[in-house]
Amino acid sequence: MTQYWNDFPDIKDFLSETEALILSILENNTFPLREEVGRLVESGGKMLRPALVYVGGEFGLNPDRKKWSKKQEERLVHIAAAIELLHTATLIHDDILDRASHRRGIPTLHQTLGTTNAILAGDWLLSRCYRIIAQYVHPSRAVLLAEFVSAICKAEINQDLTKYTFALSRRRYLQTIAGKTAALFALALHVGAAETGCSAFTTQALRRTGYNLGMAFQIIDDILDYESSLEELKKPVGNDIREGLCTLPLIYALEEKGEKIRPLLSDIRAHPDSVGSVLNLVHETDAIKRARKDAERYTRLAHAEIARLPEGKPRRDLELIVNSLLVRTY
Repeated sequence: MTQYWNDFPDIKDFLSETEALILSILENNTFPLREEVGRLVESGGKMLRPALVYVGGEFGLNPDRKKWSKKQEERLVHIAAAIELLHTATLIHDDILDRASHRRGIPTLHQTLGTTNAILAGDWLLSRCYRIIAQYVHPSRAVLLAEFVSAICKAEINQDLTKYTFALSRRRYLQTIAGKTAALFALALHVGAAETGCSAFTTQALRRTGYNLGMAFQIIDDILDYESSLEELKKPVGNDIREGLCTLPLIYALEEKGEKIRPLLSDIRAHPDSVGSVLNLVHETDAIKRARKDAERYTRLAHAEIARLPEGKPRRDLELIVNSLLVRTY
């Protein structure tokens, strides 16, 4: 876990419990790849989705009650761990599909263990996720989780089918990130709230907040691939282009300088050294500025939903989290 949550000590403590539970799950089940997967878990991810489970759960606290019961807290920690296991599994499978060399500054699992073992590691994590959900989540919300996993898989398939075509429209891009990223953000806030007894109104407002936050988060993530650094991002800049992904900055840049960029993209697999030239051309356009405006729009939508929520610490925490993700550099 990174130092990202230093300003949120309650969330940081919760995430420490969540991470410890995940590591104990790896150890207690004598999982053959526990050391390698454990390194990925401990490698500095923000653990945003588990944090959103916590924040969603905070809205279930009565004003005169500052803490959940022991049983409620145990349930939330397990749900947060399950969602992080799901997220980690999708990262492992993602890296295989994208042929990525590094994740969070360390070699990807398929680079160190081979593709077969990496696939099986991701599958094993999914099995642990579903076991926890079956034990700790209401059946109706377990079904909701399955629906979200279906959305993630569908988005990944659609993304893979368009790789190296660089022909994605803005609309298709937004549909893809809605399933790939925003769905899990929405689920985390929704489940945290629902499992602690929030009203339907609050739960739905949190779900919509998570969706808009996830959309803004992914757009910013895609922008950083064009303007961050290897040291900050912990993976090569321009990686999306190398992997044949057409994200929002490139979609906008192609509208302005398509005649110069497309010839470079047409043979990018054979000539990955052209990535630098593509990056330079993207920076000559207004593409990143336009993409950032889209992220700001989704952030405003998230804040509009937050404004519907009950006043208090959970709402203030969520406002700060949304703002911090918009200006992050990694």
